[in-house]
Amino acid sequence: MRPVVLEIADIEVFRNKRKTLAIERLEVPAGEILAVIGPNGAGKSTLLQVINMHVAYTSGSMVLFGQDAGAVDKHILRRRCSMVFQETLLLNDTVYNNVALALRFRGLVEAEIKDKVNKALTNFHCAHLSSRLACKLSGGEAQRVCLARALVYEPELLLLDEPFASLDSPTRNALLTELRQVAVAHGTTVVLVSHSFNDILYFAERAVVLQDGRIVQDDTPEVILRRPVNVTIASLVGMDNILPCQVHKYDDGVYVQLINGVHFPWRGEEQSKTAFCCLPGDALSIVNEPLPYFKNPLVVTEGIVSQIVPGIGMYRIIVETKGMSLTLRVPREQVASKVSMGMPINIAFNPEEAQLV
Repeated sequence: MRPVVLEIADIEVFRNKRKTLAIERLEVPAGEILAVIGPNGAGKSTLLQVINMHVAYTSGSMVLFGQDAGAVDKHILRRRCSMVFQETLLLNDTVYNNVALALRFRGLVEAEIKDKVNKALTNFHCAHLSSRLACKLSGGEAQRVCLARALVYEPELLLLDEPFASLDSPTRNALLTELRQVAVAHGTTVVLVSHSFNDILYFAERAVVLQDGRIVQDDTPEVILRRPVNVTIASLVGMDNILPCQVHKYDDGVYVQLINGVHFPWRGEEQSKTAFCCLPGDALSIVNEPLPYFKNPLVVTEGIVSQIVPGIGMYRIIVETKGMSLTLRVPREQVASKVSMGMPINIAFNPEEAQLV
């Protein structure tokens, strides 16, 4: 079992007499890559600031690297952490001197500083920028340098507060890949706050969802993507279909009814205030031929194709069915030969793929 780097219990933070954070329990093992997501104002950045000991909590406890953060010198613990923000915050100096600064503060000799700086810059493919002034860098270059600066002294815990939010998708994906490789190679524990769920799927092995300052879901990114706990989180992760529904109990069981009249038996956990049925687009299939029915029969509805949106590998197909729109994600080869605008089609899904919220 990996040792625990961070342990939070019953922490509360108030700002302007309003509770902005209430974390009952959070543990982060050494070497884990954890993502924190949530809607705006959920408390994501506040949580990072608490972990980095820049925001005080009014109750509860935090144990960092096995030590009570409220009972030891914060500067000693903070030197074992590193934090990267959306703003690059680079000094008006060369790239080399920006990255070397933390090592000079730690009193390393110049030969060792040079070796570590060169390695850090090489890890993020920016060694060629060493002598350039930081003010002359592009956004992607500047964030590469910030990551090199954050990791040059090999911190045990890296905190990332939406550092890639302003970057284009290719640059963001490249940086996430490089950062993950470096973190895994060095066994660095990482906590990433991001508004982009695609980033999290690409990067993290576990995700914590904050809402109103509380943890409402803690699971793998894939489970959160397909099984969000409420409609706010479903919207946040980009759930393809969030469909109004009602749940009815009959003598022979519980049934879910969608607004287009489609109904199906529900064998999952009952929700006391169910209002929506979530269906990932890839859980819906196009079937224009007789269907085999096995132990878990498929739910079938008819519709008309109203829109086809091309994509890499997968197409999005929008189907109108009795006053309700359904979004399907279909492999490209199926669309090219079998689907066209205005075409009537049958759509099927397994009820076990549905998530009620």
